[in-house]
Amino acid sequence: MALNLLRNSRVFFTSKVDSTTGVVPTSGFATSDTQEIAVLEGFSFSQNTNNDTITISEAGATPTRGQRTFNTSLAPVDFSFSTYIRPYRSTNVKCEESVLWNALAGSNAKNTALTGGTFTAVTYTTATNTLTITGTSLLSLSLADGDDVVINGIGGTATAAELKVVNGPARVSGTPSATSITLKLHNPGTADIATTNLTFTAMSLYKCAWSEAAGQAILSMIDSNRNQLQKFGLVVIVDSVTYVIDNCAMGQVMIDFGLDGIATAQWTGQATGIKQLDSTVTTATAGTFGGAFSGNYGQKDTTTSNYITNKLSTATLKTTKALGTAATAGTPYYVAITGGSVTINNNINYVTPAILGVVNTPAAYFTGTRAVTGTLNAYLNTGTVTGYTGGGTGNLLKNMLAAASSVTEPMFSLELAIGGKDNALRVELQMPSVSLGVPTIDAQAVISTAINFTAAPSSLTGDATTSSYDLSRTNELTVRYYTT
Repeated sequence: MALNLLRNSRVFFTSKVDSTTGVVPTSGFATSDTQEIAVLEGFSFSQNTNNDTITISEAGATPTRGQRTFNTSLAPVDFSFSTYIRPYRSTNVKCEESVLWNALAGSNAKNTALTGGTFTAVTYTTATNTLTITGTSLLSLSLADGDDVVINGIGGTATAAELKVVNGPARVSGTPSATSITLKLHNPGTADIATTNLTFTAMSLYKCAWSEAAGQAILSMIDSNRNQLQKFGLVVIVDSVTYVIDNCAMGQVMIDFGLDGIATAQWTGQATGIKQLDSTVTTATAGTFGGAFSGNYGQKDTTTSNYITNKLSTATLKTTKALGTAATAGTPYYVAITGGSVTINNNINYVTPAILGVVNTPAAYFTGTRAVTGTLNAYLNTGTVTGYTGGGTGNLLKNMLAAASSVTEPMFSLELAIGGKDNALRVELQMPSVSLGVPTIDAQAVISTAINFTAAPSSLTGDATTSSYDLSRTNELTVRYYTT
């Protein structure tokens, strides 16, 4: 009897699945659709059986007291694993976990740029928060009024803040022509950006959640208003045994800010079925399957570079709407985080039939509310802070308490820079419209506070301080990867 050891385990993500059933095939894999994922200890996958137990209760001196149990259905497969957050550069900014981000936030294949047409100029206008693209044959991009896209690849001598405005999610405004497309940006700027400071020749437009360019990789939620997300499969080799998880859906990711650790993402999801192969999948040649599978796969990153330490992480918090008379719109606060987490949850629910006499299997799933929530832990500091007119967390608590009985929709912008906002190697989580709860106080040796927040979509106005919540949008979160 052979024991299977965790240290010999490997996990593969593949979008090479049946388009209807989501079942993973045994051949035809390619590096464009299959990627080995470097996972941490503690990954798990399982599928349980639901049952119905029939019991009897009767009177008399010798009652029947037996019971009988029926298997009624298979529960969805549950899987969970963690990965490091590791940007790297190979012409464009990339990361191994990009396939997981794309599956979490959309239904289209990763990094599929729209093709056709030639761009000749871009112009940003603050008053309308629009980017106007001019060029030739632009109708071949097949865009229509109201389409959501991601802009990526604009570079130049513009500031980092300005490049964040013009690179990111946007919505087509008006009917495009052969020579012009107007895009309303999700990230409002505070001033016009000089066209001479923008390099647009490498610009691309995307309709998928994940996109990659030389300056940054971007994860957007524009493709997330879907009943069902991207189908994918997982192949798990546990030493000498291979398991295939079919028709997977990515349900949630949680990023934790434990200051003494390396930045990680904890992924959880579900699937409709799991099976054990009669023979294992081998990798006789690096990047090539053998044994039960045939085809190629992208190899996992085995280097020791590009890890991000959480202790360098920073948070920028600013009012987007006035807190009544307590604070004006645009007031920034200093938050030196000591810990916290951010969770993105698709709230997936599976539907299973209930036919008598058979073991029913999950038929389908549907996404629920898209929830982006989190907590920032920090020391409770008072007084003034240079560069932050709102002061520290003590003033934030004071202003939130003053507005608590009159302001029904407190709105802030929140930017978390994992690895530090001034460092070349970092990952930024931008949330332009978050609602804060009144910070709580934790009486320890040093008084600390917990700031709970919920991100929500907002209108695409030209002024960052006059936005309003709009649940039909998909702009509550943008994730940006940077590295040299």
